[in-house]
Amino acid sequence: MIAITYIGHATTLIESGESRVLTDPHFGNRVLALKRQERMNYEPGKLPELSAIVISHAHHDHLDFNSFKYIKSTVPVFVPIGIAKLVSKYIRNPVIELHQFASHKLPNGTEITATPAKHVGFRWTGLRYRACNSYVISFKNQSLATSHQPLVFFAGDTAYGDHFKELGQMFGAQTPIDVALLPIASYSPVWFMKHRHTNPAEAIQAFIDLGAKKMVPIHFGAFKLSSEKMKEPIEWLTRLALERELGDRIHILKSGEKAEF
Repeated sequence: MIAITYIGHATTLIESGESRVLTDPHFGNRVLALKRQERMNYEPGKLPELSAIVISHAHHDHLDFNSFKYIKSTVPVFVPIGIAKLVSKYIRNPVIELHQFASHKLPNGTEITATPAKHVGFRWTGLRYRACNSYVISFKNQSLATSHQPLVFFAGDTAYGDHFKELGQMFGAQTPIDVALLPIASYSPVWFMKHRHTNPAEAIQAFIDLGAKKMVPIHFGAFKLSSEKMKEPIEWLTRLALERELGDRIHILKSGEKAEF
C-alpha cells in the first residue's frame, strides 16, 4: 500500500509500511516576493516521523530552509551533486548527495535512487547549484508481507524529454512504477518555459512513457510562477484525462488530501 498526501506545490508526503518520505518541503507563505495563492490545508507541525527527505534542486520554491524548523535534525536529506555545501550551511540534518542513477538504502530497507530531470536549478546566480534530480523510491520495508515492493517516482521539476521513456524501460523491466508524481504547471510563456517545465499534455505523455500505474499531479495551485491562469493546469489535465479515458488512473488531490493505492 502507498499513501500520497499532497501538501502543496512540489511538497508531498509519501508513506508505505514504516517508511515516510517528504519531497521538496515548502511550508511558507511566500517564494521570495510571490505570495501563496491557495491555502495550504496541512499542519506541518503534525508531520509524522520521517525516514528521509528528497530535494530535487535549489530553486527557492523547492528548497526552503525555513521549512526545516518542522523537521527533526536527524532526518537524512538527499540532494543533487553539488548542493550539499549550500544545504549544510542552513540545516543540521545529515545531507547525502546522489549522482544520477546512484542509490542509497535506508536502515528500514527503503531505497532512494536519483534519476534525471530536464531542468536547471540555481541559487542566487545561474552559475551556482545548478544540478537537478528526480527520484525513484523503492519501499522495501520488512513489514510489507507481499512480494511486490511499492515504487514511487517523484519528478521534482522537469521539462518533457526522453528520460521518461528511458526510466520506464529501466524500472518497468523489473517492476512497474506504482505512482508517478508529475508537475503540470508553470508552462507559459511556452518559448521560455518549454525547456524547464511540463504542461498537462506533456505530463500525461511522461506518465505513459514511464509505464506507471497511477499519476498524481504536483507543482500547481500554490504559487503563480508563470503567466497561465492558476486554474488552467488542472482544468486542462481533467479534460485530457476524460478524453483519453485515464480518469481512473490520474488522481488530482487538493492541498491536505490523501490518496491510497
